[in-house]
Amino acid sequence: MGRMAGNPWQDAKRKTEYLQARYASVSPCRFYDEILGHIEDEPDFQLCAMHAQAKKGQRMRRYDDVMGMLLDAGARRDAYVYPAVYYHSYALEALMQSTSCLYIDLDHVAAKQLRRLCDADFFGHRPTYLVNSGNGVHLVYVLQEPVQTYDWAKRLLKRIHRALLKVFRQHRFDADLTTGISHAYRIVGSLTKLGQACRAYCVGAHMTIAALAQSVGVTWARPQKAIHPGTKSVHPAVAPHAKRGFYAYLVEKIAERTQEGHRYTALFALTCVGYKCGMALEAISEDVMHLAAVLGLPQREAKHALEVCDPEKARTVRATTLEDWLGWSFDRKTKRNGRTRKEHLAKVAADRTAASRRRVWACLREASMATISELVRKLSITRRTAAKYFHEWMDRLPDRVPAQMAASEPVASARTAMASDAGIAAPASFIAYIPAPWGELGSVCAGRAGGNRAGARSSSPDSITSTFLLLCRWLYAKLYPETSTSISHYGKDEEAWQT
Repeated sequence: MGRMAGNPWQDAKRKTEYLQARYASVSPCRFYDEILGHIEDEPDFQLCAMHAQAKKGQRMRRYDDVMGMLLDAGARRDAYVYPAVYYHSYALEALMQSTSCLYIDLDHVAAKQLRRLCDADFFGHRPTYLVNSGNGVHLVYVLQEPVQTYDWAKRLLKRIHRALLKVFRQHRFDADLTTGISHAYRIVGSLTKLGQACRAYCVGAHMTIAALAQSVGVTWARPQKAIHPGTKSVHPAVAPHAKRGFYAYLVEKIAERTQEGHRYTALFALTCVGYKCGMALEAISEDVMHLAAVLGLPQREAKHALEVCDPEKARTVRATTLEDWLGWSFDRKTKRNGRTRKEHLAKVAADRTAASRRRVWACLREASMATISELVRKLSITRRTAAKYFHEWMDRLPDRVPAQMAASEPVASARTAMASDAGIAAPASFIAYIPAPWGELGSVCAGRAGGNRAGARSSSPDSITSTFLLLCRWLYAKLYPETSTSISHYGKDEEAWQT
């Protein structure tokens, strides 16, 4: 694996003479037509090239066709190309969409080593093309069909690539392990570092990805999820309900709103919605093919969107994910009655507060002696909520009693006279003179922590604890049972209590 010795110019000349005598030379246009032609057919993708010695900010180049790339690279020694398709034309492995070849970069290959490599028939791994890149050589394995580089496919391609590198390293060739499946290689037709033309030579035939994987002991198949014995069976998720009217709406809006860059994913989204709505596969296929023609998308891309969609997973796709695939948002009808979001949320909070208050107060009407703990257990609410509305009820109690007592004054006078004959006088407004309470001892008063003994000492000296108030209410009911009812201690006039 050592570096070449002797005159590099003479060695490069001997390499060129040997390759020209043994293999047929291939023009750069034909070479790139086979490994990059599928990129030129797609208007959404561009060729990603690089001029390594250009000024910062001008190194990455993107071309619509091979001819433009070759014209710019013809007289340069720093021209490289990424032989793959990338989303948004950014040469990153994570954004790689497909590839139709696999490169093996061998560095420091002298003429004598090159002869040994060719005589050994590349140790059972004959490439489609051999590129004389100057100091080394590139072995290019061209596939019969482009491979879609899904995550699982990238993992297998990396295994194949590394296995090929190890084969040549075992035979003492300097296989560059730093290169990967997403790497830039010197452009055929440009100049090498020594100023010679970089040429490609036809060595073998095209191959399938399965055959290439098998040659290095890798099985080309999508991995299946392992099923461990003894585990509980997982019940399939219940498919969310979807209306077929939404599917028809989507077919119409995709034709109107879908922009370039979202055409393929929009058809994939339509397929998912079709499965969610329970549409037949034939109907989905017909709509997808029609929309592909309307949007100007190749039919093979539309077929691919139908094939890769998993019916089970499609039923659980969320609306936000569909909108990301479509590139536009659904027309949602608001239910706020003209209110802004802030106003709507404020109204919802107010309605929730009123509903909680009504529940607590209704419970207190039925059981007027109920404590906060009993409210918590009976209504299944938090202690903070129960304390808040309990103290609201108690704070408003002194204001309600005089009006209630005034409304029932004739009845109270009669009862007082009857009690006077017995020697015991019943006060007309006993509870009306009780000041406002602090709140139940040890509870949260009016929504804040307090009401304990320390808080009681800091409160107004004119107020008493609610515990004493409850005791007074109980004592009053015992002394004068004729003044209490099953509904309230202060009469049946519910309208007076609501004011």
